[in-house]
Amino acid sequence: MTPEAAADPMAALASPPAGASIVELRLDLLSGIDVAAAVGACPLPVLATLRSAAEGGEGSDDPAARAEILGAARNAGAALIDLEFTRDVALVQGLGLPPEQVILSWHDPKETPEDLGVIAERMLGSPARWVKLVPTARGVADLAAVLGLHQRFNDGPRMRRRLLTFAMGAPGLASRYLAPLLGPPIGYAAWSEAAPAAPGQLTITCTEAVISHLDGAPQRLFGVVGADVGSSLSPALHAAAYRELGLPFLMVPINVSDPEELGELFAPRGSTCFDRVGLEPWGWAVTTPYKARAAAAADRHAPRVLRAAAANTLVLGPEFVTAENTDADGIVGSLVSLGIDPRGRVAVVQGTGGAARGAAVGLHLSGADVVLRSRSDERAQSTAEEIGLDWCAAGNAAPEDALLVNATPLGSEAGEPGPFSDAEIAAAAAVVDMVYADHETELIQMARRHDVTVADGREVLLHQGVAQVAAFTQRVPPKDAMRAVLKR
Repeated sequence: MTPEAAADPMAALASPPAGASIVELRLDLLSGIDVAAAVGACPLPVLATLRSAAEGGEGSDDPAARAEILGAARNAGAALIDLEFTRDVALVQGLGLPPEQVILSWHDPKETPEDLGVIAERMLGSPARWVKLVPTARGVADLAAVLGLHQRFNDGPRMRRRLLTFAMGAPGLASRYLAPLLGPPIGYAAWSEAAPAAPGQLTITCTEAVISHLDGAPQRLFGVVGADVGSSLSPALHAAAYRELGLPFLMVPINVSDPEELGELFAPRGSTCFDRVGLEPWGWAVTTPYKARAAAAADRHAPRVLRAAAANTLVLGPEFVTAENTDADGIVGSLVSLGIDPRGRVAVVQGTGGAARGAAVGLHLSGADVVLRSRSDERAQSTAEEIGLDWCAAGNAAPEDALLVNATPLGSEAGEPGPFSDAEIAAAAAVVDMVYADHETELIQMARRHDVTVADGREVLLHQGVAQVAAFTQRVPPKDAMRAVLKR
């Protein structure tokens, strides 16, 4: 519970989010709140936390002030008390707390120190029921370091494990999904999407959509790899397939800001950074801006990958990495599902990036006459010549009865116009928008107003995801179960 969770904290505490089993009361953020009344208002057990400014909160460092506030929470009946390892150890005895009532915590809001294992070992030497260790990941190496703590310290039955560890920040997002599977079955979740208590904190709904089919470590790990995949629907989409098929697999988002770190991921099974910490990746879904790098890193390539020079799917074998491009399946599959055969039709693909390359090659292989268009004529020409297709200048209008494909990010922001004019849309046979978001894009709205057949980004994602699940699992994907996840 944070101030952003509700205008009336007391009323909100009386009705916690569905699925919660404990409510963390952030006393450092709720200054002036009546602690006894707050604890009493909540029907669930309360974890009282006074996060210090040094560890990313707004609480005091003064020992007397901390003892007074946390003592009030103990007296009010808080089931658990968060004590900071750096400054609160004396309060275990000072407040007369039994070990089973204590979560001993340590946070670094800036980085992941090299001596993380030493810190964990020292903390686990205390009698506290749980030990919480949360650094900030700056990259894939930091993420792996945090996950390695589970391999080192969290053995034995899950209910007896003591180390709660994950990483804050975008690169650490995967660790939030994995923590309750590799460590104690406990996860920290945001009260709502609008009220995370820490950077990268997920809601219960978001977490459950990805991991609820698992009861422990995944047998196989998959990931969606990109520069900004925090809002990707792929983990939930693939989880729906694994759940329906009864497979103990998991897909997590892996944010990579430094392309030099891709070498730790785009490697044969057994030699990635995740393998070194006890997890076994079997494949990656690759998105912006790394599709060209994914194709280049592979040892074996599907023919359409060679032509597009872009891959959105890497299957990791014990000796080889195989590249595939299911963006092609996404575009063609979404059109065919709407009763539109691309054969013999002109398809204008806007964009020259990895998604555009995959879409264009897929449409061409399906018999369409593909024309590439871009804001940059130079890029359109060079890309078209590279993959053996036609192109047109940015100012050239699409012909009537064409298939229009947006393979750019335009429309990602609500109200942002797409790349096609109103006249082009009105005369089109169909419009396909590869952008998916919480809102319906302006391009799709315009097409609907003209009663033009449309396939939005979620429909494209479904069909490419179905092909991707088949490549990863060698099983027939449950399309209906996957489609249900994508409904707004």
